[in-house]
Amino acid sequence: KFIPARMLVNGRSIFFDKSITSYDYYHVETEEHSVIMADGMLTESYLDTGNRRSFSQKGKVTSISSRNLTWKAAAAPLMVSRETIEPLFRQIEARAERAGYAVQTESRPLTNDSDLHLKTNAGAIIRPIRQNNGRVMFMIPSGVENVRIISNASRPCDVIGPFVDDRRQLGVLVGTVTLFESNRTRTLTDHLHDAQLSGWSNVEEGTMRWTSGNALLPLGERAPGALALMAIEVKAAGPYILDETLSENHALKV
Repeated sequence: KFIPARMLVNGRSIFFDKSITSYDYYHVETEEHSVIMADGMLTESYLDTGNRRSFSQKGKVTSISSRNLTWKAAAAPLMVSRETIEPLFRQIEARAERAGYAVQTESRPLTNDSDLHLKTNAGAIIRPIRQNNGRVMFMIPSGVENVRIISNASRPCDVIGPFVDDRRQLGVLVGTVTLFESNRTRTLTDHLHDAQLSGWSNVEEGTMRWTSGNALLPLGERAPGALALMAIEVKAAGPYILDETLSENHALKV
């Protein structure tokens, strides 16, 4: 079975050595995808899944057209499920601790504070006025036709563990969005139906969608001169990597 090395990084026995700033990387392609030995480690030959053009090489070379293979043509199955990877990750991590390997990469502190707010096209920041039963309320000024949903964002593989094969940048998981304006109530659904809407990941279960931390939300036709109350249902949020910028912003809010 093949397991991506990135999913086993534990900061002790397996880590990213950032002291190496330049290196040569060679792909070895065999007629059939193969398990090969490189520097004493079992690995794989190059499997052409359509990214051949992303490599460059100087000098006279023979150009080989892409074969556009899939992992079905691999010498062994590719395993990326958490159920398979996490137990192996824990075994290697525990062995490294018992062997006394020093920590090479410190864990980064996390926070569950999403710092959820809105931003208008004019750059105005709109903070929540209250939260209730998983819904976050915002007062929307008149004339605002769309807003961006801004929040902290992190990748699950960074905040849960590398054994999670999810490298999306996720902000908050948005469900129902309701706009109350001039005795009229509207449910906004563009974020669930427009696949190309800026700043959104894939729709999940047809009823909710993750933002990337900066997602466009059209408000539709507004009543002239009217204020509106918008309720955003947040189905899930965080954790997030706590960086210096977030700490400073949080301190300012407090």
